[in-house]
Amino acid sequence: MRPHALAVTIAAFQLTACASLTAGDPALYQGLAESDVALASQLVQTTLENAPDGATRRWSNRHTGHSGEVTPLRTYVSEQGYFCRDYREELAVAGSSGRFYHTACRDDAARWAWL
Repeated sequence: MRPHALAVTIAAFQLTACASLTAGDPALYQGLAESDVALASQLVQTTLENAPDGATRRWSNRHTGHSGEVTPLRTYVSEQGYFCRDYREELAVAGSSGRFYHTACRDDAARWAWL
């Protein structure tokens, strides 16, 4: 797949994923502060890039009291030749918690993008 076509495909999937991920518990994601999102996003990138399947990595924001963890579950190569990972995300926000399952693939810029 050409890099531009992959970027467009990933962007479309990201928008779909964002809409569908919050459907089960929108308040949990909406309760995250910008600083929480920054910590969680950085952790997802480093965990998917470096951690083996089954290894849990955690983040915690001492300013908001919110926390989360990311656990890669499966690593594989897509039909288009991109590395992909299924992973579990757990969030604890304002006394509520939730578990979510996602898939991300590594793009040509070496960033992990939700599918």
